Parts: sequence; C-alpha cells; structure tokens
Amino acid sequence: MRGQYRRLIRSAKSTWTNEIGQKKWDALIIGGGHNGLIAAAYLARSGLSVAVLERRHIIGGAAVTEELIPGFKFSRCSYLQSLLRPDIIK
Repeated sequence: MRGQYRRLIRSAKSTWTNEIGQKKWDALIIGGGHNGLIAAAYLARSGLSVAVLERRHIIGGAAVTEELIPGFKFSRCSYLQSLLRPDIIK
C-alpha cells in the first residue's frame, strides 16, 4: 500500500512540475510566507502571472498557527501581523 501511495505522489508531483515548468511566468516568488504572499498579491493585482513556491506544507510564514505538540497550537509570530499597514491587510 505504501508503495502505491508513493508512486501516486511521485506521479502527481511529476505532472504538476511539468505543468508549472512549461508555463511562462512574469514573476516567481520563492517562499510562501506573509511577505511573499503580499508581494505576489501586489504583482498579480497589477496583471502579472505569478507563481509562489513554498517548501513547507503550509503557507503564511509568521502568520501561521501550528500544532507543534499534539493538542497545543502555537502562533509562530502572528503578533507581528498587527504591524502591517492597514492598506496591506485590506
């Protein structure tokens, strides 16, 4: 069963990689943290085609709340988000 699951994931990754690699992007954002997502949003809003690449299983950077210990959720640095300008939050 595990082998079938791994093959399925490899196949999906391969298909996705081929599709993403063949498209012409105006901008590639490396890192799906809060700064990368804001930059991507500004670029996309201006009409550019943007891809955001993130190595982790979750996006959001410092704005993420994760369950690091079973049953306990931690905010990585979300208090920093209160420092964002209101026009960016909108």
